[in-house]
Formats: sequence, structure tokens, C-alpha cells
Amino acid sequence: MLQSKSGSFSVGDVMSTSYVAGADGGVLPVTLDLWRATLEDLQGTLFFVKDENLRFVCGNRAMREFCGVQSEGDLAGRSAGSFFPDAAGKKYEEWERLVMRSLRPVKDQLFFSVRLRGRPVWLLLGCWPVMGARGRASGVASVARILEAPDRRHPTYARLALVVDHIRANFTQPIEVTDLAKRAGVSVSQLERDFVNLFGVSPRRYITKVRLDAALELLRQGGPIVDISHACGYSDQSAFTRRFRSLVGMSPTEYRLAQQS
Repeated sequence: MLQSKSGSFSVGDVMSTSYVAGADGGVLPVTLDLWRATLEDLQGTLFFVKDENLRFVCGNRAMREFCGVQSEGDLAGRSAGSFFPDAAGKKYEEWERLVMRSLRPVKDQLFFSVRLRGRPVWLLLGCWPVMGARGRASGVASVARILEAPDRRHPTYARLALVVDHIRANFTQPIEVTDLAKRAGVSVSQLERDFVNLFGVSPRRYITKVRLDAALELLRQGGPIVDISHACGYSDQSAFTRRFRSLVGMSPTEYRLAQQS
């Protein structure tokens, strides 16, 4: 949890000192400049901070590239709606407001990010409250990892290749993680570790990702949404729509309209 000494975390003010929880239960002072310097050059990882009105205060190079801007000045003071479709931007902000209200972080949230500039990508997102001097949230700090395709030369890939092929061939049907572990010849816990090391997500989340990737492609091609939901392993359209909205930030219909525009 970050804590702002000044009690404010606005675009116009440079935050003097923040605090993060230490291992001994105390707090460690960290300046915003130190956060910037430490996280500026992370590859494939987005870092950004917003104020209490959910306007960007800063973002590292990866985040600026992700939003399609050159400088931090092009990012600061703007909201998610400047870079993402309305529905997706509102989903981001829904999480951020929850974090600010509860003072509890959201961690490892799988999200398919549709942007106004650039191709859509899968993210694994974490969001933490920035704490003001009076014990209330004065902003949020977020880190998101871009989930790219795995390196097939990775030593773990050979062990998982049959499992991945099975998921991709059978995602329309129920898939049990215990069955996947048997196919790989490893324990469930080892399979979990292997998937996280290679794909960045658990086997169950990987299955969800495969189903949603198929749904995204079918939505771009056209066809009734009820048929798409069944083709992607969902028993009914309402269950599919709920899952789709939670991962993409918009309904299947809204996504299709956004692609058409």
C-alpha cells in the first residue's frame, strides 16, 4: 500500500514522499521520482499512477507506448477514456474505485485490453491504493504485465505442448485441471507452476483466455452471439456475456460495434 505524506496526489503537485508497507509492519519512504526511475524501463510491464479523480499522474515508458503517447506530459491529467473505448475505460475505473473504497489491492486480474490506438492485448493487472495522510485513498498505483505468446524454445514448453494442444482442440468442452496434469505426467501443483512460468497465468485462466480469444475472433466475423457462446464452451449466452464483460470491460455486442467503428 502506498501512502502520500502530503495527503494529495494530484497532477499539479509533485508528491514529496510516499510510503510502502515494510516487512516488519512499518513503512518505508519512497519518492515518486524513485518509483519513476525504478520502473521507467521495465520491458513488457506497464506502471502508472492516478490521482483521486482517476487522472494519470505518471506512467513508465511501456505505459506511454501502450497509450500511444510520446511524453509523460501527454499522459498526465488525462483519464482512461482518452486511450480506451468508453466501456473498457469504465471497467478500469470501476476496479480503481473499488481499490480506493476498500483500501485493498486487486491482484492478478486477467483483462483483455482494447485500445483506441494499437492492437488489443491480454494483461495481468494489479492495482494498489495510494494512501493519504488521513488514512484515505488519494489515488492508485497499478502494474500490468503484457501476456505475450510463449517462447517455444523454453524448456517447459515441450512438457506442456500436448496439454496446450488438448486445450485448444477441446475448449468447447469442460476441461479439468487434474486431467491436464495427468496428460503432462506431473502433479497439479507442478502444472500450475509450469503454466505460470510459461504463460503468466494458471491453467484455468489459460483455458478462459483460449475461449475468449476464440470468441473475439468469432465476434469479428459475425454471427449470432448465442451461437458464439455455445461454440466457446459456455452453456448459455448470459454466462458468456458476464464472463466476457468481466474480462474485456464491455459486452460482446459493444465489442463488435467497437470493432466495426
